[in-house]
Amino acid sequence: MSQQRGYRRRPGDVVLRRVRLQPERVRGRRQRRLRITPRAWMVVVLFALVMLLGGLLLHLPFSSASGEPIPFLDALFTSVSAVSVTGLTRFDTEETFSHVGEFITLALFQLGGLGVTMYAGVLIVLAGQRLGIRGRAFFGLELMTTAVDGSGASVLLRRVMIYTAIIEFTTFILLLPWFMIEQPGDVSYGRAVWLAGYHAISAFNNAGFDLMGGSRSFIGQAHDGWPMVVMGISAFLGSLSFLTVFNLRQPRRRWTLDTKLVITGMGALLVIGMAFFLIADWSRLFADQSVGSKLVNSLFLSVNRTTGMTTAPLDQAGDDASLAMIILMFIGGASTSTASGIKIGSFMVVSFGVISALIGSARVVAFGREIPSSVVLRANALVLIALAGYTFGLLFFIAVDPKIEILPAAFDVMSALANCGWSQGASQAATQAGANILIAMMFVGRLGPLVITTLIPDRPRERFRFPSEAVRIG
Repeated sequence: MSQQRGYRRRPGDVVLRRVRLQPERVRGRRQRRLRITPRAWMVVVLFALVMLLGGLLLHLPFSSASGEPIPFLDALFTSVSAVSVTGLTRFDTEETFSHVGEFITLALFQLGGLGVTMYAGVLIVLAGQRLGIRGRAFFGLELMTTAVDGSGASVLLRRVMIYTAIIEFTTFILLLPWFMIEQPGDVSYGRAVWLAGYHAISAFNNAGFDLMGGSRSFIGQAHDGWPMVVMGISAFLGSLSFLTVFNLRQPRRRWTLDTKLVITGMGALLVIGMAFFLIADWSRLFADQSVGSKLVNSLFLSVNRTTGMTTAPLDQAGDDASLAMIILMFIGGASTSTASGIKIGSFMVVSFGVISALIGSARVVAFGREIPSSVVLRANALVLIALAGYTFGLLFFIAVDPKIEILPAAFDVMSALANCGWSQGASQAATQAGANILIAMMFVGRLGPLVITTLIPDRPRERFRFPSEAVRIG
């Protein structure tokens, strides 16, 4: 080689030898990451699968107190009611289900309270995956960047789970002495612990399920204020948005508009509902109670417009009180909470829209902030679609069960759609066809608002505009 290049070796020269490294190929496996592409139908399918699985488990003989299989459609009714945190039942939970069946119902409304998708998000975060913008919206965290301190989705999910565990455990500790002392002597301490835990989780998740027997909810405990106050506070905290609760820790000047609307609306409905129950049913539902007991029970009823627990026989309520309950159930609780209904945010946005129209304002303004037109349109669409769904559901229910009176039918259909759980007896008296309609209403009531808000775009799509022209109204 050196001869060819014209180089001659001379005395004293040092020859260096260099090792030539051969290229080496290394095969590596590319790590696959779970990528979430959220779609509205995924939420519907996930909830439907959980409801179907719950119905199958409750249908099996080990879930029945008698050892005989519960009819599948009745078991499915209970499963849908639990996952949708409604609380409507075709029969008494304590008398019909075994301990295994009771545990299955508890697991179902624990899953349904926060939402099945919320737990799916927790599993994904625990698996080390990240949630993008669409993933946060899919798991009900679309307001996290404005409602909290900008924390990531994993931090917010962790906070939600910790908050849930703290409230449920605190409610359990406060209810435990009452169940141990005030319950009949044949209730063992183990059963008292189970009852306290069951009702603590049911109250916070706004499920409305109880194990008091006789399909009477807490009517027999109307004169005992302690469990009413404890479960009422727990239910109210559950009906608040988790994002609102976390935002309340900030100074008042940093409260978001969403927080202000939720706190104002929930507080106003709580006071108005309590005052109305006192005035309308002072001598009917609360006839045999003391003044203090009437105050506590009216507050408990007002809070439980999202839960379904009651201390008064609702079938004895007057027509005015029944109509007021239908309206309260329709509004429901806050978004990203354990409550359902059209949500207090939608109600407040529509209310401020009416106020803006009355004062001649072209824009909807609340607490010194303008509400985007896309949010206003979404709220109006949600309210109108919910009213249309309620109307059609009631018409179909009356058509298949004409023997049921109109007011109890309207009451229970709204209870199913709003996922409340209050009943005036129509759910138990309905035929199987009527029960199937209530199943559909509970399913739509739980998932309908989420699907509607997901399908409606955040920003209006204006490729072009048509000429405007006035239309006569009124």
